[in-house]
Amino acid sequence: MGETVPPVTTSFNRSLRIESRAERLTGDPGAVALREILDRSGIVEWMIPQLRDPRRQEDVVHDLASLLRTSVLLSAQGWRVHDDADALRHDPAFRLAVSSAAGQTPLMTGHGLPSQTTLSRFAAVMAAPANLKVLREAVLELGARGARAERGGQRPARLTLDVDSLPLEVHGHQPKAEWNGHYAVRIYHPLVTLVAETGDMLDA
Repeated sequence: MGETVPPVTTSFNRSLRIESRAERLTGDPGAVALREILDRSGIVEWMIPQLRDPRRQEDVVHDLASLLRTSVLLSAQGWRVHDDADALRHDPAFRLAVSSAAGQTPLMTGHGLPSQTTLSRFAAVMAAPANLKVLREAVLELGARGARAERGGQRPARLTLDVDSLPLEVHGHQPKAEWNGHYAVRIYHPLVTLVAETGDMLDA
């Protein structure tokens, strides 16, 4: 006999209830669980007041918080490029998971997920020096929270930082990417800093 999973109501949207169904309604139900985790971390709410949004607010369809969630959840679910957002544009789980609106509002609008061009513009906004500084501080903040969580909320006396390189294959001639004979592909090879105790990446 199959196990029956009781329905679960999310805290970020009380109108959303997760339950096991025979029919497949979405290919990415994990986006909802990841949104719940993201909300409990509080990191998006921590970042938003510090980020600069140069867009004319009267023209904005997707706010910065929604765009942040879209980028994080797409990556976490294994969707690596901005074009993937177009393929998932009307997926109900993703629409509910990334939206700042409550209730069924995300499903009632015709907007769907941000388009590839919107996400590309968002990436350019986040690459501005002031916003890049906030991103780096957010990563450090999450790393600090993770280190405290490992010790029951206590601040660690010391941490071990692990500095290593991370080979990333690129397709094109991006700055700082070079041909690598070992991997036989063009590689962007940044140095990354991680907390050895938790595995959290602090900077690259």
